[in-house]
Amino acid sequence: MKANMRAGYAKAWIAAVLALAAVFFLSVQVGHAASGTKIVLNDREVTGARDVLTVKGTTMVPIRVISEELGYPVGWNSASRQVTVGSSGDTLTLTLGSTSASAPEGTIALEQAPFSQGNTTYVPLRLVGTEMGLQVKWDNRAKTVFLQSPPPIEGPDGSGPNDDVDPPAPVPGGSQQTAAQVEQISFSENRLMIGVSGSAEPKVSKADSPNRIIVDLNNTSFSPVFAEGQGLLIGQQGQIAVSGSPDVTGIRFALNNDSPMRVRVVIDLSKAGNYEVYREGSLIFVDLNKPQGPSTPGIGDDGKKVVVIDAGHGGKATGAIYSGGPTLTEKEVNMDMALKVEALLKQVEGLDVIMTRSDDTDVSLQGRVEIAESVDADVMVSIHANSMPKGTKPTSGTETLYTKPESKKLAETIHKYVIVATGLPDRKAKYQNLHVDRESSMPTALVETGFLYAGGDVDKITDPAWQNRVAEAIARGITEYLGL
Repeated sequence: MKANMRAGYAKAWIAAVLALAAVFFLSVQVGHAASGTKIVLNDREVTGARDVLTVKGTTMVPIRVISEELGYPVGWNSASRQVTVGSSGDTLTLTLGSTSASAPEGTIALEQAPFSQGNTTYVPLRLVGTEMGLQVKWDNRAKTVFLQSPPPIEGPDGSGPNDDVDPPAPVPGGSQQTAAQVEQISFSENRLMIGVSGSAEPKVSKADSPNRIIVDLNNTSFSPVFAEGQGLLIGQQGQIAVSGSPDVTGIRFALNNDSPMRVRVVIDLSKAGNYEVYREGSLIFVDLNKPQGPSTPGIGDDGKKVVVIDAGHGGKATGAIYSGGPTLTEKEVNMDMALKVEALLKQVEGLDVIMTRSDDTDVSLQGRVEIAESVDADVMVSIHANSMPKGTKPTSGTETLYTKPESKKLAETIHKYVIVATGLPDRKAKYQNLHVDRESSMPTALVETGFLYAGGDVDKITDPAWQNRVAEAIARGITEYLGL
């Protein structure tokens, strides 16, 4: 999802964009921009730019920032209501009111349709980062959008026993195209899982002094969603904290400055050990539990059922935020509950459990679906905490959601146990249009355990005994549905 568009284009702005865009103004539901919202490009405040706007949760920025400040040629076609950015042969085309854009690599899905308000055309902030090759950071406290042109590509200059993570490299959307992108990195059950899109073959090796396992994915970069969720927009190194593993002390990863780009993931070991590498669809596993080679049963082998547990949100996607006391985010609540459910299901014979994330990672909705599809899951259960718009009456309760008709029984089976465990008002097992259920082939349910805001169910949600009861209820519903 990136168009190789660099700032070397001649600086040009088509005045007709402003005049004609007003004619084709699209009436949309736009949130008020925060007073004093700023755009800072390459450490310089953009003067004269209108405030950033929020449309249905999506941050929108004026396209004039791209044209006037970076020098990308911008054109306007009044007949088709299309804005083009870039030069011939390397053009991004956006249509006012459409959530699809056209780029050299194909069609791109947008979070929110571009629109014009007054004399300004707005585009999604994430599009600016992923398609224009910019580093994007939103500082909520300062109410400022920071846009940074990517740094030039430089060769590695590190050496020594720990040189398996090279210096920072360009952000996703840089000048190099890659055959694959890393969508997720997680570690659970003494097993590293790397989710990739595109064609990537892992090269895995061992090293000592210190002991580690090195996974190289050549011609591969980080996906924009993964990079943003891990805070890799400035610098391309990250890590995952590991707890409870007797063999692994940490996971590190980096986008190395090779040509083509190379993603390296390093498993730091407490002692020398063996491993097995295998694939399940788009997922690459490095399993420290299976040193015997490929004859060891894989996920779902020997007739085992496969359950995917999805901890909602993650990374910069915090979900609901409780600020009536010590700050508590939904992503944390979801992760804690998901890990409890995972631990219980791992004790069930005839069952394999896969987590869509095991740390504070932002996995896209489609990425969660692809993980479940890759392991041919029998069911997927997503765990969330609920919220209500600001200013609404405090609400309490538990609900379990589904979309596909074939998911209804799963939702109802889980819900009958969860509603007893939570002790909260029954908001029923009911239909809702959910991406993870709509786009997946297996039965999928989403559990909203309680409401995470003042006047809601925070006291329950933060009670360890309550958490354990609810986790047991979710696990019991899953096992009953699967007949285990």
